[in-house]
Amino acid sequence: MRHIFINYRRQDSEGYVGRLYDHLVQHFGSECVFMDVDSIQPGADFLKTLEEAVAACDVLIAVIGPQWLTITDEEGNRRLDQWNDFVRFEIASAIKQKKLIVPVLVGQARMPSPAELPDDIAALSHRNAVELTHKRFGPDVEHLVSALKEIIPPDPSFKPQADTEIVRRKANALKAVRAELMSATDSPLYVFRVENGYFPVLGEGNPDANIMFIGEAPGKSEAEQGRPFCGPSGDVLGEMLGGIGLNREDVFVTNILLDRPPDKRDPNPEEIAFYTPYLDRIIDIIQPAVIATLGRYAMTFILKKFDLPEKRGKISDLHGKLIKAQAPYGEIHVVPLYHPAVVLYSATQKDTLRKDFEKLKTFV
Repeated sequence: MRHIFINYRRQDSEGYVGRLYDHLVQHFGSECVFMDVDSIQPGADFLKTLEEAVAACDVLIAVIGPQWLTITDEEGNRRLDQWNDFVRFEIASAIKQKKLIVPVLVGQARMPSPAELPDDIAALSHRNAVELTHKRFGPDVEHLVSALKEIIPPDPSFKPQADTEIVRRKANALKAVRAELMSATDSPLYVFRVENGYFPVLGEGNPDANIMFIGEAPGKSEAEQGRPFCGPSGDVLGEMLGGIGLNREDVFVTNILLDRPPDKRDPNPEEIAFYTPYLDRIIDIIQPAVIATLGRYAMTFILKKFDLPEKRGKISDLHGKLIKAQAPYGEIHVVPLYHPAVVLYSATQKDTLRKDFEKLKTFV
């Protein structure tokens, strides 16, 4: 993951930092931007915790406002001169660890000189600064974001863009899987499919997608059309994707079962055992960097498939989390999401689903 550590003083630049944080999250995801120390547990060594947080980052952004140098404590002592000052310690830790430090000037602040700084952070003065102005805040932040994207090492969860020949080969491989599925008379759902004039639902989308969505099983409309998520739930999925700048054609959408089971029931062990090799082949062909599960059932299936520690967890605890897993072709992330149908039954869940989808923006 790509990490950005925002170092700042609340009394000096909190208003600017809140806006900066929101912009960075839009581009890099909330899991990649560390801003506050609220997560330090009582009794923990806060200096060690901060040092570890800085160590996990690629870039430390030091936000410097007009009072950054001069703010004092209740006794009139300059905060920056105190050994346990968070701002000083974080910058000193970044310098010691040879992290990239980007000073960001706000409120018409100026860069401090080495003589104005404690010895352990005097080197901060040598860093080239970026200025964020009130009137041009949006363009200024976009300039900073562009620079950060050039600076931060590529995330291993991203695939290089495939050429047309690779995409064509993958598309043909998926067609071959679908052809096999069409004639799979040994499927426990084959008779039900034929009796109702249904189609198998292999999935659809980009055959070289970075993000793959996996649901539970196709419904009646999906089986009639041979397309996943083509009803009201599909509309919600499309809306959520649009919110992070994606179309259905940019991702790949499929299910655990590739045929519709009767009576809207959960998949049974025999059906799962039959369709799992097909799903494995689809994943191996596409080789997504992210598998986003839609709903409790799909989440549990995928977490167990990769034998992850969270496999016994509840979706109410895991939704929106980025969980690392090891696929045969490399490291991936599993992101549990509520099923889009949750919005149809409870409109209040729409914001939750939207926020969870924001986590995927990291991989767009």
